[in-house]
Amino acid sequence: GESIGAFYGYKTDGVFTTATEANQAAIYQVDATGKKEYFKAGDVKFVDMTGEGEINDDDKVIIGNPHPDLYGNIFSKFTYKNWQLDVLFNYSLGNDAYNYYRQQLEGGSNFFNQTKTMLNRWTYDGQQTNTPRIVYGDPMGNSRFSDRWIEDASFLRLKKIQLAYNLPLSLSWLQGITVWGAAENLLT
Repeated sequence: GESIGAFYGYKTDGVFTTATEANQAAIYQVDATGKKEYFKAGDVKFVDMTGEGEINDDDKVIIGNPHPDLYGNIFSKFTYKNWQLDVLFNYSLGNDAYNYYRQQLEGGSNFFNQTKTMLNRWTYDGQQTNTPRIVYGDPMGNSRFSDRWIEDASFLRLKKIQLAYNLPLSLSWLQGITVWGAAENLLT
């Protein structure tokens, strides 16, 4: 019943800031061997949609939609004597995007370069941050596909601006010359 291409993944609610908070939540995931692994301080708080205490595929929900609610173009043409200014804006509203690069550069699960955001990652009990701790291999799946990586993709772009001057000529074989300059994708 959802749009084709809707983003389906885990919903998050920040990061466990203390060991006490993580212990009280008592949410876990089951590893490949069948052992329960409880989330700790510094791990992402994944929302347990089923209420059973285990974070698994049953907890996935629609977390975004790549299709805009509204999109289009705005054209304007201004003319004064022999001068003409054409402006084109395009826009998209209400769509989401999955930021794969952020997921790779802020996942904290490997030896790749990371962004400056990782300087604010969770490092001590009680720290208030939205960036989880770093653990090689990411055993708790903090970088899994979740709403952490879904962003608002709405935009307004100055797509094209063109200024033209019409040289009036009245020759039998030439009715005029237009000299123009244009620029594209000036501002988003």
